[in-house]
Parts: sequence; C-alpha cells; structure tokens
Amino acid sequence: MPKVSTNLLFGPDKGRLKSVRHVVLDMDGTIYLGGRLFAETLPFLATLKELGIGWDFLTNNNSKSRADYVESLGQMGIVVEAEQVVMSTDACVATLRRDYPEVRRIFVLGTSGMKKDLEGAGFEVVSEEGCDAVVVGYDTSLNYESLCRAAYWIGQGKPYLATHPDLVCPTEMKTILPDCGAICALLESATGRKPDQVSGKPNPAILEAVMNLRGLTAGEVVMVGDRIYTDMRMAREAGVLGALTLTGEATRDEVTAPASAPDLIINDLGELEALLRSSRSIPL
Repeated sequence: MPKVSTNLLFGPDKGRLKSVRHVVLDMDGTIYLGGRLFAETLPFLATLKELGIGWDFLTNNNSKSRADYVESLGQMGIVVEAEQVVMSTDACVATLRRDYPEVRRIFVLGTSGMKKDLEGAGFEVVSEEGCDAVVVGYDTSLNYESLCRAAYWIGQGKPYLATHPDLVCPTEMKTILPDCGAICALLESATGRKPDQVSGKPNPAILEAVMNLRGLTAGEVVMVGDRIYTDMRMAREAGVLGALTLTGEATRDEVTAPASAPDLIINDLGELEALLRSSRSIPL
C-alpha cells in the first residue's frame, strides 16, 4: 500500500477529490522518466479505469509526433487513443488559426515529428524560401544553419511563436537537455525579441480545450505534473486541482509562489491513487 505523505493539501477542501471525473497527466517526469516507466503508472491507470475516471496526457515535449507517442506508450503497456495525447504543438496550431489566420508558410525549429504534425494541420513547412511566421519547439535535431535562418526571420519582424517555455527536458542521463525555452533565450540574445506568444503549458487555454472537448468543469479535473512553473501554474490559472508529483523536476522546497502553488504534493502516482480511492471509500 502506498504511504501517503503528510501536508498533501494546500487547498481548503480535501473532498474535491471525490468530484474528480478526469485526470490530465503530464508525461516525462510524471508517468515515466526518459525511457523508464514508473512502477506506479500502470496500477494508477488501472485504478482510474476501475473508478470510471477518464484521462488524457498533456505534454509540452513535441520532439516526437503524436503518432510516435501513441506507439511508444503502447510499447510501455499503455494503450491510448491518438486524441488522448495533447501536445504543445496542438496549442500552437490553435493560436495560429485564431490570431494569425493569414499564416500558411512557417519556418520551424523542431524535429521531423513536430513538422509532420504541423503539416497535418494544414501548414506548409519551409526551409529556405520566405515564410509567414517562425515557430520554435523542442528541437533535438537543432543545427546552426537552421538557428541562423530562424534568427534572420525573427529579426525581420515575422510573427514568432514558441510552443512552450520549458528550459530543459527531464532526464536520468548525466547531461542537460536544453528545451524550447533555452532555444528561445538564445534567439532573444541574438535578435532582441521574445516570442510573441507561448502556446503550451502554462497557458491555460490548452487545458481548457481538453475540458471543452470532454464536457468537463474545472471542479471535475485534476492536473498532475512535475513542474511548478508550467503544470501547476496552468492548473491554478485554469481553476483545476493541481497535483505536483516529486518524480521529476520539482522538489517540495521549491513550492513557494502562491500563483503556482499546487493543491496537492505527492511523492508519486501511487499516492494519488490512494487518495482517489480513499475519497470514494474504496480500499486499495
């Protein structure tokens, strides 16, 4: 039986867990780290199914395509429909369609998987020719020539969007993986421009889109993630219950800012499983 930590709730009402109908889960650092699936993940998902609670995955990491995620999750034993994988690329597409309807041709700092998803959404990804906008994601294939080209178009005043603000990607390897936010910081140093818009977490619009799709209210949703400045800030701004797991980036000592403070702090998904069962008086 998972041992539940003390001082889990920052919010006033532990009974909110009883109203949860849907769980939105971050991925890297929450259900797995690198290529290692956490031992608590499959039992947690099985409990959600048993309790009639739905779930979606919501990740800022767009170094893979949606199809890649569906395949890799399946290899880990998690059978998931494509619509259950929501990515920062999706939020960027929504932003482009809403705020930049004239944009068709985009220069992308991103992997082939990210470009594939953008092309699937109807955009033309260009390399050398003129573009209507620049989009920056988590580009694990980043090269100097592409970086220079992106800086040029940004310097020319083209609309400039970042898919998410994450500075690094969690890893167990003895290295640091600079993420989209770090790439944007480099571009800012070179061009003097920050992104015009950042579409993924912590922007609450991406979570609100999930709630609208599923017909959910904020009181019926819990967001689970390992980052305070993205996952928990988004949960707070969207008005949903925020559960910070300590299996990834954040530590308990880092929980200070009220604007991003979680409602729950859990050591792992096993603790949230125990709390959800307890809220419904169902034993483990």
